[in-house]
Amino acid sequence: MIYGKSKAIFGKQTASKTFCFDEKYSPLYFVPKFSGLCEAFYQEVTGGKNISYIVCHMKKYHKTDIAPVEQENERDENYPANNPQIDCTRTRNNYNVIKRQCSYTQHINRRIAELDLPTKVRKDAVLMCSFVVGSDREFFKNLSEREQEKFFADCTRFFAERYGEENIISAVVHMDETTPHLHLNLIPIANGRLCAKQLFDRKELQNLQSDFHSVVGKKWNLQRGK
Repeated sequence: MIYGKSKAIFGKQTASKTFCFDEKYSPLYFVPKFSGLCEAFYQEVTGGKNISYIVCHMKKYHKTDIAPVEQENERDENYPANNPQIDCTRTRNNYNVIKRQCSYTQHINRRIAELDLPTKVRKDAVLMCSFVVGSDREFFKNLSEREQEKFFADCTRFFAERYGEENIISAVVHMDETTPHLHLNLIPIANGRLCAKQLFDRKELQNLQSDFHSVVGKKWNLQRGK
């Protein structure tokens, strides 16, 4: 399905084909490294019991940060990975849920131009908020490939409906690390202006975590992140 003027493709995007579906650190449940992250939390909090949590971690980026994030998110088998958890032989299994037909920076610049702001964007403005979303290995181990795709589609749809599909820069699922997870990048726009500080203040992030669990987590029998 194609959405908006920027022609975002919503569905599973691989190098060969598309599968369309039927359908600074935050107080969100934070972890410094996503792959393998839930296992430590899982053991500590549950004592090894089979309880899985929906995980959502956010980080804010400025203009100079965006290209390196794009390179890492949209990597192929030739990406010079510094992360030892990346298995380059499985990178071909990564896929996009939303993919723009332009670079991250081009889409951001296009959306800012559409806002017709009265003043220039500050050099230190936050232009992109990136979310890493998923759960633990045990959760994904019990899902079929199709079910995993639906889970990440549900996660993406939640953010698109909450913050506007036109403000979603990309949504990429990484299958080449210890645990499958979604990288979702968006432009922090509300009421016709850039406003990362207001859009993602502490209260809103707490509300986001609760709503994300209510809409997506409960559907997939996941507990709310702490």
